[in-house]
Amino acid sequence: MSRLGPWLTLAAVGVLGGTLFAVTMAQDTTTSTEASAPAVTASAPDTAQNTTAAAPFPAEADYIGTASPASGATLTLAITVESGKAIAYACDGVGIESWLDGPAEAGALRLTGKNAATFDGSFDGNAVTGSLAIGDQQWTFTAAPVQAPAGLYVYESGGVRQSWITDSAGRVTGVQRGADGATAPAPALRPDGTATVAGAEVTATKVSGADNVG
Repeated sequence: MSRLGPWLTLAAVGVLGGTLFAVTMAQDTTTSTEASAPAVTASAPDTAQNTTAAAPFPAEADYIGTASPASGATLTLAITVESGKAIAYACDGVGIESWLDGPAEAGALRLTGKNAATFDGSFDGNAVTGSLAIGDQQWTFTAAPVQAPAGLYVYESGGVRQSWITDSAGRVTGVQRGADGATAPAPALRPDGTATVAGAEVTATKVSGADNVG
C-alpha cells in the first residue's frame, strides 16, 4: 500500500495539469473568435425627406404654361398675381376657356371658376406648378414667370369679350365669347396690344391679379 502513494500523487498531478490545459485552450479559442469577428455598428434609418417649401409670391407677377391632357384639347394657362390675389385664364384658342380667381397666399393658389372649375397650385420661388380641372378633364401645369408684353389681355364691348394669352415668345392664344355664351377663336392680337374686333381697331387691356374679370 505504501508503494501506491507516489503513483497516486503523480496521477492526481496529471489530471490537474490536463484540466488547466483544457481551460487555457478554451479561453484562447474564445479570445481568438472575438478578435476575428467584425464589429457591428447599428445605424439609425435615414428619415430625412427632400421637400421644397412654398415661397411667398411677389407683389405682382405673371406666369404662363401649356399642357396637354391624356385626351382632349391642349390648353394654355396664364396666371397673374397682385397683392395677395390671383386670376387665372385657360383656353385652347378655339372654343374652350375658363376664368378662375382666388387668394395667392403663402405660396399657394386655390382658384375657382364657373362650372366647378378649379386650379390648385404652389409657388417654389420661380414657377407655379399645379392642376387645373374643368368638368371631368384635368391638366397638370408648370407655369413659368414672364415679363411684359407677355401676359393676359382682355377686351370687352357690347357683351362680347375677347381674351388673349401672349407668351414670352410672342405666341398668342385667345378665345372670343359672345353675349349668348357662344365661343370662337379670338381675332389676332398684335405685339402692340391692338386687334381688329368687328371691323374696329381696339386696344386690349392687360389683366392684373387684383382685377375683376371672368
